[in-house]
Amino acid sequence: MQLNIAMIAAALAGLSATSPVPSNTRRYAPGKCYMHVTQWQKNENGVGSDYQYDVRLKDAILGPIGGVNRLAVPYSESRRVVGGKDSELPYDMIITSGAVDKNPVQFAYAGQYFSSSKGCSTGGYENGNRDMDCSFRC
Repeated sequence: MQLNIAMIAAALAGLSATSPVPSNTRRYAPGKCYMHVTQWQKNENGVGSDYQYDVRLKDAILGPIGGVNRLAVPYSESRRVVGGKDSELPYDMIITSGAVDKNPVQFAYAGQYFSSSKGCSTGGYENGNRDMDCSFRC
């Protein structure tokens, strides 16, 4: 099946970030998806003893397909970021925190694994957080 970008763009043009349309009726453009992550340091700027994450996901034509704000993830535990009924993605995006700042943040999506140290462009900590940009097949 050939991807028709113009048709997908036209369909997505009517959706807004505040659209009341249930996620499971929206579509996304498959291919290479993108994720921007902000990792908030523990015990900084009102963050508790767990790292917190803001995540924004975009599809192959850079349309928004899900996200979360200030998701707390305890050391060495995994949390579901988005997927299923709260995102356009068919599978869950999983995030796993390390114990300390130098440990990589790990991500998993549909059998793909990548991290803040392998597969993502990751900046350094500044003002209590750092940013990462990753891509994955979706």
